[in-house]
Amino acid sequence: MWATLHCAARGALPSFLFWLALCGPASAAGLVAGLVTEAPAAVPVGEDVRLAQQLARHAGQPVVINFWASWCEPCRDEMPALARLPERLAGTGLVVLTVAVADRDADAALFMQRARLALPVLHDRDQRLSRLWGARLLPCTVILDRQHRIVARAQGVIEWEDDAVLDRLRRLLK
Repeated sequence: MWATLHCAARGALPSFLFWLALCGPASAAGLVAGLVTEAPAAVPVGEDVRLAQQLARHAGQPVVINFWASWCEPCRDEMPALARLPERLAGTGLVVLTVAVADRDADAALFMQRARLALPVLHDRDQRLSRLWGARLLPCTVILDRQHRIVARAQGVIEWEDDAVLDRLRRLLK
């Protein structure tokens, strides 16, 4: 919980989101509810084309985009489960992309190396991508369908290996 508060305070979040961070861990049912389904919507387009280029490499595949930081303990805690998602959802073609927000490149790389994670990392030191995509609280995850439309979002930690979460993802990625 302290790490969540630290992440919220460090990011100078609006008071409502800081209050949201104070709410503490949710139940297993709340974690599934933390993955909020949306009507399919186009991805935001901005001047920074790096994420668009990554998405173009994965045309026709569903994508999970996770906004995180190496200084954010909840982000670090959920990253191994995110890395295992493509394996857990074998047959879906799922790709996981990560965006390191307001982080030093070397710190993000060191975390990935120490955690033995082989996920692509886009660096968003100036927070242009995270703002464009609506990532206001870390970790933040955006789920894209095969047409790369936003179909769900999650603010905060999600138990990515929970059966209910995996079932919900399977339904979203069809």
